[in-house]
Amino acid sequence: MNHSPVIFGLAALTFFAAASHAADDGIEFFEKRVRPVLSEHCGKCHASDSEKIKGGLLLDSRDGWLKGGDSGPALVPGDPENSLLIKAVRHTDNDLKMPSKDKRLPDAVIADLVAWVQMGAPSPQGGKPEIRTSKPETKKIDYDAARKLWAFHKPERPVVPEPGTSNAQRPTSNVQVSNPIDHFILAKLGEKGLAPAPPAGPRTLIRRMTFDLTGLPPTPEETDAFTRDWPAGEDASAIGNRKSRIENLITRLLASPAYGEQWGRHWLDTVRYADSLDARGVGKEGDLLDAWRYRDWVVGAFNRDLPYDQFVTHQLAGDILAAREWDAAKVTATGMYAIGNWGNGDADKEKVYTDIVDDQIDVTGRAFLGLTLACARCHDHKFDPLTARDYYGMAGVFFSSRILAKFQGKGDGEKLARWPLLSPAQAAERAAAQKRIAEIDAQLTGGLQPLTVVKRDIFNKPGLHAWNPKGADNPSLVINTTDAEQSFITIKLPAKSIALHPGPKTAASVAWRSPVTGTVRVSARLRDADPNCGDGIAWEVRRAGEKLGGGTMDNGGTAEFAEREITVKAGELVQLIIRPRGEYTCDSTQTDFIVRGADGAEWDLRDALVRGAAQGQDDIWWVCAGEGAQLGGDVEGRPALEEEKKTLAGKVAGAEFVQGLQEGGIPATKYDGFHDAQIHTRGRYDRLGDTVPRAFPALLTGEQPPIAAGSGRMELARWIASAENPLTARVMVNRIWQHHFGEGIVRTPNNFGKLGTPPTHPELLDWLATEFVKSGWSVKAIHRLILTSATYQQSSTAAPAARKADADNQLFTRQNRRRLSAEELRDSLLATTGALDRTVGGASLRDLAAPRRTLYITTIRSDRATYQMLFDGADPSAIVEKRTDSVVAPQALWLLNHPFALAQTKALAALLLRETPDDDTARIAWLYARLFARPPVAEETQIALAALARGKTDAPAAWEQLCQVLLCTNEFVYLD
Repeated sequence: MNHSPVIFGLAALTFFAAASHAADDGIEFFEKRVRPVLSEHCGKCHASDSEKIKGGLLLDSRDGWLKGGDSGPALVPGDPENSLLIKAVRHTDNDLKMPSKDKRLPDAVIADLVAWVQMGAPSPQGGKPEIRTSKPETKKIDYDAARKLWAFHKPERPVVPEPGTSNAQRPTSNVQVSNPIDHFILAKLGEKGLAPAPPAGPRTLIRRMTFDLTGLPPTPEETDAFTRDWPAGEDASAIGNRKSRIENLITRLLASPAYGEQWGRHWLDTVRYADSLDARGVGKEGDLLDAWRYRDWVVGAFNRDLPYDQFVTHQLAGDILAAREWDAAKVTATGMYAIGNWGNGDADKEKVYTDIVDDQIDVTGRAFLGLTLACARCHDHKFDPLTARDYYGMAGVFFSSRILAKFQGKGDGEKLARWPLLSPAQAAERAAAQKRIAEIDAQLTGGLQPLTVVKRDIFNKPGLHAWNPKGADNPSLVINTTDAEQSFITIKLPAKSIALHPGPKTAASVAWRSPVTGTVRVSARLRDADPNCGDGIAWEVRRAGEKLGGGTMDNGGTAEFAEREITVKAGELVQLIIRPRGEYTCDSTQTDFIVRGADGAEWDLRDALVRGAAQGQDDIWWVCAGEGAQLGGDVEGRPALEEEKKTLAGKVAGAEFVQGLQEGGIPATKYDGFHDAQIHTRGRYDRLGDTVPRAFPALLTGEQPPIAAGSGRMELARWIASAENPLTARVMVNRIWQHHFGEGIVRTPNNFGKLGTPPTHPELLDWLATEFVKSGWSVKAIHRLILTSATYQQSSTAAPAARKADADNQLFTRQNRRRLSAEELRDSLLATTGALDRTVGGASLRDLAAPRRTLYITTIRSDRATYQMLFDGADPSAIVEKRTDSVVAPQALWLLNHPFALAQTKALAALLLRETPDDDTARIAWLYARLFARPPVAEETQIALAALARGKTDAPAAWEQLCQVLLCTNEFVYLD
């Protein structure tokens, strides 16, 4: 296909814009990742209060590190490769090594310092970063004064201003007042002598509202029904008709299952959602196997308008609620805490657990409260009235909860526990079934289990054979059928001989099933075939379970069971058992076992096997795993037991599992049970200070009763979800506002503290927060309020005076134009072709070409080379308050050339040719209605007809080219 027409269509899209770290992100990075390192490793020699300042270098302020010491500036912001501090910590210069010549910082810490310098070495403005080595004093906080800050006192319902009073803008035909939101906005505009933008047209409104609430475009039929005979004029009838249509549209969209998918995705951004941790381990044990269940719970919660206070409570303490009155969905809700981002694979298990708890405190603080609580892990918060005691009061709550059932071995990655979604009664029934299955297994497998897997010519040595159990390497038997000694690994096996090898915990047994009743003579000889290593073996000879003799054999040794006469019954087993005695890998034991009958008959194990006897040949010789008194196949009632086990296994396998929070710290560790945490000085678990009772930040709660039982998560949930909490309602209504306007009333939605930005309309924020609580914490009610406001329904085109005076649209003089999100763009491509699969929920899919919504395409935390990341999808490793908005050339190239994009182009063209009359003008109109929710203007029709005329020799290809041009235009990709 000739793509040149598409390139012209993309002219406005293919410009570059650099995405940078927001200033508050850099400060947060410094506080969490850099300040503790400087405090821990540099303060002794390079702080203002050091006994002796080495090299004239001070690192306790930005001025200090920029000025540097005797060797020059310590760092060059933005240029780590030319920064002496980075060179020093890397130890690449023998004369410049910090913190000392024999102590190098861990690579991960050095990487943080490099990243910080690359960011431009951000640090708090106007303050001196404390890096002293002495124990920091707990700062004295005047909580009464602190609560005077707008964010830290309970929202009070303000009086709604009346437009037309004082300096407020009086309503005109251009200034509609639909609900109290408009009163607050107009009052601010009136103070500045500004007017809002005119109302948006109906086609703009239906496209805006449909995308905002569902993430999908309206269909041509929906657009036509909404806009047909649109009532013009300002008389009461026209205004009422327009209002009714808009309210009906909102009702329909809020009832759509797609609503929960769109708004669920917004929430998932905030809680660092991912379907998998690493591309190399997708779906394997240790991965986020059940994240999709949490995702589906979030979608369902929005769709059924679960009151937000319950939405909070279920995620924090759903398992506790479910234990009182069973509800599997509430257990699933706690998956928010299982999908965390914390370092895994560390041999230091205590550090792993403190990192898990820090992640959980961080997401709780930022998602629900708009506070950077995690900044108090290493020291009192530098900016907000929060202390290390506040942090460790909450840490005790999460140390007394768990997402792990146990710690893995040293150096092994941790594996999230999977909890069965069963009521207590169902769990008891399942446990009983598992116990009975174990009993049946003991009956079925407690006997001798013959080795069933035969491997010939092992180690590429003809005539050297092995027998193994199914699915395992040991216990095993090796047979040398040749006339020469065979060497393999560290073993030497003489000609025509055999060797038995036990498993790590399982014996290897030879069983002779007697074909006679009477007297026989039994003898055995053993020799270590692998004397180079190992701890030797233990051995025993039995008759029908009765021990006849035995002992131990040291590494490199021999042992013998002298010939002995015994009586046997037909069918009884006489066994030689070889057990591991320690390190089992070198326990290959050359074995002779002979039974002689009174009539001169002889049964020689070695001869039988070397000559090619098969397992159980003539029902005489059996080589097995285990050491029971009977062969597994001889268990009485075996068919009935196997049928019972099958039935029970069906019940056990029928359980669904979820990864989430459970009560109690990790068993068999110091965290087991419920307990308070000690302050970790400088954030280090090995420098413990005072024990802090489990509690919540004193700034927000004041005096609190002690937590009498359990982890305290239920109390934490009730406090966060309380109408008395000054932050919870404000934070959520601000998030809702942000997703409808592109910017929040508070433009740092995860940080309502000192380093955040104050609200542009504090009275409006408080009015919305109190209205939210008054509505019963209904998210859908807030949608209705916002979408029915004239402020929301404005055009994105403001008057020149308003655009000049309000360049950043802080006063909301207009609606913000925005680009479709990564999910909305891909879903729109599928929706326009009619290929979109609207099925809600289910496990994620790795195939980008799958016709499911992008919400259901697998997000892998370690994989940054994805469609979602290219189009500024949420970083799955971060608590995302607002997505970046870059416009870069690779995005245009993806639309031009990616197989998925080209497939949608072809599908759209095919649909057009199949479902429209053979009339080019009508087909062009069909395309514009489908893609842009409007008819083309005459000039657009003429341009399209001219483009089609140039491709008359291949009409389908010409239509494909036109479809691609239109799919790549700003009008398709952007929303007014």
